[in-house]
Amino acid sequence: MSDPSEAKATAMAPVVDRIEIIDSLRASALCGVIMFNIVAMVAGFLAHELLAKAGPTDLGFAAVIILLIQGKARACFALLFGVGFGILMDRASARGQNFTSFYLRRMGVLLGIGLFNLTFLFFGDILILYAVLGMVMLLFRNWSGRALLIAGLALILLPPLLNGGFEAATGAPLPNLGRLTPAQASALMPASIHAYEGGDYAAYILANWRYYIDQYRAETVEVLVYNLSVFGLFFVGLWAARAGVLADVERWRPFLRRTAWWCLPIGLILSVVQGSRRLGVTAHGVWHGVVTAAYAGLPIAAFGYIAVLCLFLTRGGRPLQKALTPMGRMALTGYLGSNAIGAFVFYGWGLGTISGWTITSLCLFGLALFIGFSLFSALWMGLFRFGPAEWIWRSLTYGRLQPLRKRSSSRRPIAA
Repeated sequence: MSDPSEAKATAMAPVVDRIEIIDSLRASALCGVIMFNIVAMVAGFLAHELLAKAGPTDLGFAAVIILLIQGKARACFALLFGVGFGILMDRASARGQNFTSFYLRRMGVLLGIGLFNLTFLFFGDILILYAVLGMVMLLFRNWSGRALLIAGLALILLPPLLNGGFEAATGAPLPNLGRLTPAQASALMPASIHAYEGGDYAAYILANWRYYIDQYRAETVEVLVYNLSVFGLFFVGLWAARAGVLADVERWRPFLRRTAWWCLPIGLILSVVQGSRRLGVTAHGVWHGVVTAAYAGLPIAAFGYIAVLCLFLTRGGRPLQKALTPMGRMALTGYLGSNAIGAFVFYGWGLGTISGWTITSLCLFGLALFIGFSLFSALWMGLFRFGPAEWIWRSLTYGRLQPLRKRSSSRRPIAA
């Protein structure tokens, strides 16, 4: 009969691995999110100008952003959010904590942070949606793993396929709430550039909100498909947390290999089809519907990314996993900080350099921001328990200031 203490140690061991792999995956997703957001902060207004002066290197970076990063990084982030939901629920249950009230407070604070981000920093906020859907997730927390997986995949795959099928059958997109033509919808954002080039911060704030509302008016179906996909990824993430996929990567390694083998090529091929529209390739009739339906490839590719990263970071890539972990623990700080720096550098209330960039320089700037935040997070997490934004989030959730500095090991009492 085995020693009970040995059994307990074995059961506890995956917890550390689970936290480390989740943090490193979150940091990897954040890298893509930051790079895409930095490009979008300029390209959203000046896409035609950027493409007009683009050289071969610029076009190569554009292809990387559109085909390899766009939609996939955010999908990875959403899946990991669902995993975090499951972990928090398990920890609350183990402590005998009322999870519902705790999580509603947590999501309420995240909603406030998202509103702050949208208002003062970046028109492309994702935190508001995460907070709202996170609250709705409470209704489904007792579903079985099978039900979560089926529902999640249905929410991810069916909406883009149905949307694309409608376009292929009718030859026209579904109408939007604003009754705008595709050309009118595409012109909305470039038309607001004066609010971003000028130094009137109040006009900038109004423009951020106008963009957020215009998304639902002008791209109603696309936004709905995206929102349902995020919700589905939350479901799949909760299933993964329940099944222990990231808690015990070694046991799930065959499954992760199959996921990588199938999802990565299928997802990337569909991403090429879907991304052709943003690269300027026109499509009509049935082919237009096929391109729309290919949006389903973005989360499929994200599944492949997660699987490949899990397989690599838990074996030969352990040094990289260790290097990424601090940034993963400070993902909210990195996300908000990169938005703040990008907005200050590009827009008129700051340095006002929006017109002076190329696609290559934007991508390299985004990558430099991620590397800089990664170095900062490594130094910060050596001294503190939480990142700055994470500490605010946690303190507001619990209604009291949380201890921030790590205790020095020299001050720990010596065991008797």
